[in-house]
Formats: sequence, structure tokens, C-alpha cells
Amino acid sequence: MEHNPTDNKGNKAERWSSELLKERLNLTLAFSKRYQMSAAVCYLRLHLPLELTQHKDDIEEVLGSKILMRLKRTIRDIDTVVKINRTDFVILIADITEHDCQVISERILSSISDTYTIDFHHFSINSNMGICMFPYGAETPEELQSIAKTAMYEAEEMGDNQFALYKGELNQTAHRKVLIENDLQYALKKGQLYVQYQPQFHLGKKTVEGVEALIRWSHPSLGDISPAEFIPYADAAGMSHSLFFWMFEEVCKQIQSETNRNLKYSINLSVNQLLLSYFLPEITKLIGWYSVSASQITLEITENIEVYTVKKVNDTLRSLKEMGFTMALDDFGNGYFSFSDFIKLPVDFIKLDRHFVFSLLKNKQHEGVISPIIQMAHILGLQVIIEGIEDHTQFQVWENLGCDIIQGYFISKPLNFEVLNETIVEIETRVNTSN
Repeated sequence: MEHNPTDNKGNKAERWSSELLKERLNLTLAFSKRYQMSAAVCYLRLHLPLELTQHKDDIEEVLGSKILMRLKRTIRDIDTVVKINRTDFVILIADITEHDCQVISERILSSISDTYTIDFHHFSINSNMGICMFPYGAETPEELQSIAKTAMYEAEEMGDNQFALYKGELNQTAHRKVLIENDLQYALKKGQLYVQYQPQFHLGKKTVEGVEALIRWSHPSLGDISPAEFIPYADAAGMSHSLFFWMFEEVCKQIQSETNRNLKYSINLSVNQLLLSYFLPEITKLIGWYSVSASQITLEITENIEVYTVKKVNDTLRSLKEMGFTMALDDFGNGYFSFSDFIKLPVDFIKLDRHFVFSLLKNKQHEGVISPIIQMAHILGLQVIIEGIEDHTQFQVWENLGCDIIQGYFISKPLNFEVLNETIVEIETRVNTSN
């Protein structure tokens, strides 16, 4: 069977497009797998107006070129757009979150729908797009493209200029976990993380002496995500060190901007960071940059007796102490630490595990166990911090037990730095007049 030149040209173009798409899909997926990033395959279909058939073929060719130019302007250099046939395009978006992909999709459809003028003729074009995200939509190029095309048909049922995002068979809980895991790596570079500060009330001095710095994540579609939910993913992805140094620098910035008080700022420190060869040089550099005194920072380390038998860890702790940092042992009572271990460690505070608060709520007789712990800490020259205090009754119980520092919602919820200083006086007044 003979093919006219036009048919032959069209077949060659489609074969070339198919090969290009296959190559770019494989490259994008290989890149995404290598660097544990998300990607999106978008299947776009144009609904060309009927009046276009009444004009010459070259008008459609010019229109196609204009559409392609608009598409390229809406994506980045690292992304790819491939024309499949007269009406269909596939767009590959690399290194993207689901939320940002939705924003780009809206931009693409809006850009295409703007009026085109060619040889004094005006055309309006509607379109629909289906999206399949890697890795949780599918993992092979063929599946991604097929599912994206299926999602495009769903978008067509929704009306003109709509897109549909395939989310697989995931329920809402599973989908949330996938989003957190995939988007966490973008949170830091997109400025979605921030720090809040929870005041710590000193019972002896009757003042707010310090605050604990708490990392928060404001996700564009999920809202605020607690560290309890995303920190395990950060640890698994090897991001915990980056998050610590980012948070340490944020705290240094806040200390530098302080004008009214010399608060003590507590920062949680993973014991694994004590093993980093660059740990001490990095924090030394940061406090130097911001002209911050180490004495204003308390580093909270977790109770892990095995780690503290490592010479390098002990050496690092003693170096921190010599620099002026104070040290707190967090979650005391959650592990198997004995008080004899404190003789070997340069710590200044112990922070009792929350289960002590809960145990007292259930059984007042547990005071007989907790009180000796506090007394022994004082004999060793350590101050005791308790967190999770939510009402006045709990506050009084722990005050009577001889605890030094109280933290919890009864004192204050975590606050943004902008309102911290102006709120401290109100906190002190309220707590002191409640007795």
C-alpha cells in the first residue's frame, strides 16, 4: 500500500516522538530513583475547535507551534514536553511535589486556554490533563504514561480545562504518609520549615528562664505537620543532620535579634550528630557568625547509655561543655540510665520522661518513686525539668515534688518568636498569681 508524503512524514514524526518520549521517561525515572525524588507524567489532550478544519493546514501547524511555545514557557529547563500526535502531548516534570505539580498543571491549562490569533483568525482551545506521580502512582514508564492517560479521561468528565491526579488505591492515611515521605526533602529548600518556642518556667525564680526550640513543617496541602510525624522519615532519609544545623542556625538568628532578655534556648541533639567529624567546627562557625554566646544554648541529648561509652562522644560532650554550652539529658527514665552514669557525663539538667506525668495522673502513690529521683538529681548538682504539664493541679504536684523547671501547655503552648518576648510577662503574671 502506498503512503503519500504527508502520511510518511506524519509516521516518521510520531516514531521520533515515541522514541524521544521513551528516552526522556527513562532518564527522568532513573534520576528520580537515584536521588529519591518525585516526578510527574502529565498526559495533555487539546480539544481543537471545529472551525480549524475550514482553514489551511499551515494555520494548524502555526497554532501547534504556538501551543508548544506556551507549554515550554510554563515548565522548567529540566522538564520535557513531547508532542505525541495532533492533539496529545506528554509533559515530564522532574523533582516535584504533588502540590507544586497541581500548581503547574493549573498554569499549563490556563496558558493554553488563552486566545490565539493567526492570520486575523481567533481561536480558543480547551484541554484536559491527567497526571500520574512517581513513585506512588506507578514505577515504570509504560504504567506512568498509561495511568496518566486514563486520568486524562477522568478529567474530561469533569469538564473543560480540568486536570485529574491519579492517587492509586491509597487510602487517606496511606496517601498522607506517602506525601510526607516524598515532600520532606523539598520542605527545607522551599522554606516550609519553621521554629516555635515553648517557654520553660523556673519554679524557684518564678520566671521564664528558657524556651525549647521545636521544629515545625507547614505543608502546602496537609497544613502543619508535627515533628513526631515527620522526624522518623527524616532519620530514614538521612536528613536529620541537615535539619539540626538548619535549626541551630535559626536559633542563633533569634538570639542575635533578642533585645529584652537573655533566655536559654534548648535544642534537641541526636547522639549520632556527636559522631560527626564536622560537628564541633560547624556549630563553632555558626555561633561566631551570629556573635552568640554558647551559654545561652542548651543541647538536649537522648538517653542512650551505649553511645556514651564511645570515647569520641564523651570527648565531644566535654568540648561542648568547655565552649560554654549547657547539656540536658532528655527523656530520663525511658531507658536504663543509672545515676552513677551522670558522674561520667557533663550534663546540667535531666528532663524526666513524660510517662512520669501520666503515671502520677493514674496513681498518686508513684510520688514515692519520683521524689527520690529528683532528690538524687539535686545531690548530684543537676536541675530537673518536667514537661507535659497541662493544668494547675499537675503544676502544684510537681512544684511540691521539688522539680526545678516546668514546661507544658499550662505554662504556654509553643509560640512563634515574634510574639515570644511580649508573651513572657503575661505568662509569668498568670502562673505566679495562680498559686
